[in-house]
Amino acid sequence: MKKMTSYLNILSFVRKWEGGLVFFPTENQWTNRGVQWTTYKKLAPKLLGIKNPTVEDLKNMSQNDGDKFIKYYWDKATNNNSIDNQAAANALFESYWGGGNSGIKWMQKVVGAFPDGIVGKKTVEKINEFDPEFLLKEVLKRFNYLANSNPSKYGQFIKGWTNRWNDLYQKSKIYFVKNDLLKKKSAENNTNSRILQVAGIISVGFVLYKLITK
Repeated sequence: MKKMTSYLNILSFVRKWEGGLVFFPTENQWTNRGVQWTTYKKLAPKLLGIKNPTVEDLKNMSQNDGDKFIKYYWDKATNNNSIDNQAAANALFESYWGGGNSGIKWMQKVVGAFPDGIVGKKTVEKINEFDPEFLLKEVLKRFNYLANSNPSKYGQFIKGWTNRWNDLYQKSKIYFVKNDLLKKKSAENNTNSRILQVAGIISVGFVLYKLITK
């Protein structure tokens, strides 16, 4: 029988790291319990039954109401608990919760699914083929990529992101599995990446050689 995944297994982690009311000047909006004003304004009518949400509603949002947003994002990131492994599901949730559709697209590219930012059946099938630990490490890889590619915007967050990821990694360890097929999948993925890198270097070297000897 398939072991069910659940947002309840990650709920205490999200509460720990998203507990406060914060105003982000760069985005010019409030965030409470990890929920930004733009997200709250869009989803509060559906999730909380508030027809015309206000910033004050967001500021006064209860823990129980905040948990409804966590569950919503979990269901979207896992296609309603369709991912087999909790650690792999944690990786998809963390990608979506912190990065929206772009976070999901990153993971889809990693596993070879079409990068449309939507976790559907085909994405789930691909995710279930990969080693959960490998997928979690891709989350951190994306954090570092953002900080390095745009340090003025994301550099200030990398320490907090890394600390948060380390905590999630430790909490997810109990769900890691020893499966030769899954390990092979992640190993093949890394090998293919190295092959592409080497091929690119050889190609550039060949072009330079032709120019020099022309």
